[in-house]
Amino acid sequence: MRRLFVRILFVNEKCGYFGGVEQNIAVTARGLRSLGHQCFLAYGVTAGKDFDSYKSLFDDVFLCREICLQDKKYASQPFENIVKSVYPDVLYLHKVSRTDFCLPFISKVRIVRMVHDHDLCCPRRHKYFFHNERICHSRAGWRCYLDLAFLTGGDGSKRAVSYVSIPDKLTEMRRNYNLDRILVGSRFMEDELLQNGFPESRVSIVPPIVPMKPAKISPVPQEPVVLCVAQLIKGKGVDLLLQALQKLSCDFQAIIVGTGNAESYLKDLSLDLGLEERVHFEGWVNNVSISEFYSKARVVAVPCRWAEPFGMIGLEAMHHGRPVVAFDVGGIPDWLENDVTGLLVPERDVVGLAKALERLLLDLELAHRLGEMAILRVQERFSFEDYLIQMEQHLLG
Repeated sequence: MRRLFVRILFVNEKCGYFGGVEQNIAVTARGLRSLGHQCFLAYGVTAGKDFDSYKSLFDDVFLCREICLQDKKYASQPFENIVKSVYPDVLYLHKVSRTDFCLPFISKVRIVRMVHDHDLCCPRRHKYFFHNERICHSRAGWRCYLDLAFLTGGDGSKRAVSYVSIPDKLTEMRRNYNLDRILVGSRFMEDELLQNGFPESRVSIVPPIVPMKPAKISPVPQEPVVLCVAQLIKGKGVDLLLQALQKLSCDFQAIIVGTGNAESYLKDLSLDLGLEERVHFEGWVNNVSISEFYSKARVVAVPCRWAEPFGMIGLEAMHHGRPVVAFDVGGIPDWLENDVTGLLVPERDVVGLAKALERLLLDLELAHRLGEMAILRVQERFSFEDYLIQMEQHLLG
């Protein structure tokens, strides 16, 4: 059967290799273009690294006035003009704070959105409570006021705290009800949208898979090494991992790969906990070199505090044949099966995390068995080729 080729206009705040959202857009555009589709990008700011390389992934890119995060005078093109220039068959929305500029095109152009995080349904954005840091399982509404979700910190200005209009956030969320398709990465994210009123018929789960080259899988090492690859920000829970490591009674070394705004705090915490001889912060490591760290690890820790929407780092670890220990939050249970591909621990249970890590550090045979099953699980359920097939289906309708 002859393949139908379409023109897809991606819409995202950032252009460049900035984070997981931009990485997913990059690999998706590259994959769809390899199948013959044309891909364009409307963006609001250049951010991250390798802008020229990122730009080359698309047939063309456009700085868009409605989502511009810089001075508006630098954005020469309103979204309406971009649409007239591209004449897309599909608008594919990603991380944008508002969608009102897309509403005139509903029923004229197919509109699909990938929801990468909790910003759409959570005024606080992190999906855990301020007062106890437990995951929130309630719909957005009056409870948000009780948790002071109308206040947020770190808006990039001189103010330590800024105001968020909860009614405005709810209005923006409801604008998305009428989009043709909403894509999410996990069952947790699907439940979150359905709980907040999204039509079940329009929500689909598509894990945000990235292509992973065949790894040189080395045997699980005898050395008791714990690896954590994460942004060093509060939501990733590296502080909880350090607390768990302090409770281990067995010998170990820990390697932490990543950077972020909590890096100084975490290094100080490591010193305070007496872990300076055992915990090693390696900073940012590129994709080529990261395999070396997986080869050294007996176990990979994913200690997320927030409800991780999916968790590609876990798949990466499993792709390298390493068992994962993680908190049972968000989308993590979609790929981590307890006692099959790793060990799941109740949310924020630091003692339980320590026990799970120690179990694998002391039992090489168990680590080896879980690592082998992890490889099979990734190969069977999380292929990039299957991901592209699903993307075509949802974008073409």
